[in-house]
Amino acid sequence: MQAAWQHSHSNSASLSRTSSYSSLVTAGPSARTYWPGLDGLRGIAALAVIIFHAGLGPAVNGYVGVDVFFALSGFLITSLLLVEAQRHGRIRLLRFYTRRMLRLWPALVATCILVIAAAAATGQLSEAAPGTLAVLFYLGNWWMYTGRSAPLLDHTWTLAIEEHFYAVWPVLLIGLCSRRRALRAFAVIAAVVGVALIFTPWPEPITDVRGTYLRGFPIIWGSLLAWVVSRRREATSSRALGTIGNGALLVLLGVLLIPWTLPERWLTGPSSGTGILSLFVLAGIVLSPRSAAATLLAWPPLRWAGTRSYGLYLYHFPVLQVLRHHVQVGPEWFRMVVGIMATIIIAEASFRWLEAPFLRLKDRLGRHTASVPNLPLGPRTATDSRG
Repeated sequence: MQAAWQHSHSNSASLSRTSSYSSLVTAGPSARTYWPGLDGLRGIAALAVIIFHAGLGPAVNGYVGVDVFFALSGFLITSLLLVEAQRHGRIRLLRFYTRRMLRLWPALVATCILVIAAAAATGQLSEAAPGTLAVLFYLGNWWMYTGRSAPLLDHTWTLAIEEHFYAVWPVLLIGLCSRRRALRAFAVIAAVVGVALIFTPWPEPITDVRGTYLRGFPIIWGSLLAWVVSRRREATSSRALGTIGNGALLVLLGVLLIPWTLPERWLTGPSSGTGILSLFVLAGIVLSPRSAAATLLAWPPLRWAGTRSYGLYLYHFPVLQVLRHHVQVGPEWFRMVVGIMATIIIAEASFRWLEAPFLRLKDRLGRHTASVPNLPLGPRTATDSRG
């Protein structure tokens, strides 16, 4: 993983292109720095979700690792888009979406193939195929939360939330970064209307679908944090934010690891305590990179889990569900431990031999584009979102 952003020297042509963008887009610390702690934070979130689904250990609130993923995703991808706008004077949408597809689709296609194979082996192909197609084309939240099933892929609704957000957000960001006042105003109005639609009650057949978008709200908080960080023209450290980030990490780890179930309304959605804690941890890592939280989260095993978190997230649920419901050898806890070990092996193999060739192609497409090593689009990282 690269240790820093790639730099390019400005010339008259690049200055001319940049002139069409607002001075709101600045080259703050997010434009120059790689933060290994963010990979570690993603790794903790992935492990919390896996342990929660396995039903092992004290992580009874581990499902909120998804909210951490959302906040990280919004921050990192928005950071990349803002830096591209600052450096090149534009956000190249086709390149962005192509690179994102090359990063996300190979492992998702592999997961769907494995699910179809498992369904065929258990005589459930006709039941599994429609839902699998919905997931493959990022319609999983609409499919599953309108009463249909996607066997072994229940966890993939989160992927749909992220992709729906990124279908819209980069376009709005182009407007928000424009020097044209009318275009900026239109983008602001469109963003406000979009958020208002999520908060407005939906008809009964799709009211649960609305709930999935509310759950994804930390993506917006992470994106706003990226905007704030990009406004810092100097890559100065903030000890105060580092201290706050240290405390936020301790509370976040407590939420993820305590053996008592906390009210879901405290932990998810627009007022997600987990998402807000993640923002403070993010800010502490980015603006105080020598803080205790940043150092702890840079621990190599956590960083490894973070860089493989997309595969870990995708593969773990079908593996655990097959072992839980279709294998009757040994006690369930033993099968879950085997499932976690199998997930780690599959995720590593997928990363090395399936995803890597597409990542190299993606990198060639983005050779002249600003890159954020922590980003799920990057050569050694994974989302979750992803998301």
